[in-house]
Amino acid sequence: MLLDLLDHLEWYLKLHPLLQSVIDILDRSLPYEQGIGIYQQDGVEYEVQSYVTQASGQLAEPKGMELHVVLEGEELFSLQRSGEPVVVSPLTTGMFLLLKPHEPYRHQQAQGEGIAVKKVIFRLPVPVS
Repeated sequence: MLLDLLDHLEWYLKLHPLLQSVIDILDRSLPYEQGIGIYQQDGVEYEVQSYVTQASGQLAEPKGMELHVVLEGEELFSLQRSGEPVVVSPLTTGMFLLLKPHEPYRHQQAQGEGIAVKKVIFRLPVPVS
């Protein structure tokens, strides 16, 4: 798991061959303007989500690499091991989170009252080495 400011995403271009395409998509503001749904652009699949955070959140596990970008709002994110959180962090507007395949996580969590969130998840295939 890698958590950083969106302004620093270019620092990590060597981690995946499609990260430059992700940056280009974000620079064109496509996910900011698009509604909820799954999209394909420049060889990248991404999903724009909108929800209100809840105390329980949602448990998930990426099949490939995932890059989460909060476009509006804030959520609590936790990396899971054996169903228990091992790393917990707020994920707010202007931040990104990069997950490797098979890193279970819980997202869409609230620290207190629910908050409206708009987020995009870029699903990146595991690069062939």
